Amino acid sequence: MKTYLVVLFFVVVAFVAALEVEDVSSPHLVQKRQITKPQTIFVKPPPGCIFYECIAKCRQRGHQNGGYCTINGCVCLR
Repeated sequence: MKTYLVVLFFVVVAFVAALEVEDVSSPHLVQKRQITKPQTIFVKPPPGCIFYECIAKCRQRGHQNGGYCTINGCVCLR
């Protein structure tokens, strides 16, 4: 009796899997995906903050990793 239930279980699982595979391959269920190109936004740095000068100033102050420019000015990394 246990063997019969195990075999029946596997038959049902195989049947359900076959139905799912058939549904995916049907043409009316396939969804189209639209791939968009990434948009690059260029922002003008704030006046007085130039990235290479900011890195140099931070290194002169003892910050080994330099720094980067933000809207508020130069930010040094630890």
